[in-house]
Amino acid sequence: MSESRRNRRKIQNEKYKPKSDISNKDKVIALIAMILIFAVAAIAAVYYSLSKAGWTLF
Repeated sequence: MSESRRNRRKIQNEKYKPKSDISNKDKVIALIAMILIFAVAAIAAVYYSLSKAGWTLF
């Protein structure tokens, strides 16, 4: 393959790459934060429903 053809293909392939400035580390931190928020909300909902049922929990 000639050099010009390689360069053309390289440029063409770069056009379709998603442009994301978010690093993998940031994505992992965001995922962990969402899981923690969901867990806290679920625990709060269970605590609230049990306290409304008349249970003394702490």
